[in-house]
Amino acid sequence: MSPFEVYTDYLAVKRHFTTSSYDYIKYQGKITASVQSFEKRKDKLFFQKLAKHPDVHNFLIANFAVNEKSWIKDLAYSESAEKNYKEWVKKNQSLTYMFTQDLSKLGDDFNEIFACKSNEHPLLLKKFLGGEISLETLCLLLYISGALNYWNKKMQYDLVWSKIKTKIEKYTPFINADLDKLKKICLDKFDQ
Repeated sequence: MSPFEVYTDYLAVKRHFTTSSYDYIKYQGKITASVQSFEKRKDKLFFQKLAKHPDVHNFLIANFAVNEKSWIKDLAYSESAEKNYKEWVKKNQSLTYMFTQDLSKLGDDFNEIFACKSNEHPLLLKKFLGGEISLETLCLLLYISGALNYWNKKMQYDLVWSKIKTKIEKYTPFINADLDKLKKICLDKFDQ
């Protein structure tokens, strides 16, 4: 990628994760940006550095999934940004295994993990907040079950949920998983 292409992809991914109106998938990453505006930027050195990364687009996704307020300077010269990317790659390479391992931490009642009891977060959300399951597993289970709308209704005034909900909605389209295989794993685990 050229530094300008990195710049436009950075803007598109950042806009996807930080605004409700922009959808990277829907608009295919297209945004309005000019080479002239890029050339006037004082931070174009950071885009030049990032252009040397072998997988810029996924690097950006991995880091915005962790921190949607990431700045280009932090991404271009940060060991933690590279660590986020490597962990993201590792998770994606072993998504089925990680999903299966996370399911084993959730008990045996499928409906119970989604249940919103009065003034309590659902078990699935508690496990995520406690770092016991991954963001990917949370997103996939909500997608497979269709429970996202239910949670939105039950926790509409919950500040913790509103922040996580946005992250889930913005990150889920970037998860590349075999949904039929994951549904079968869920059925096998919870249909005992």
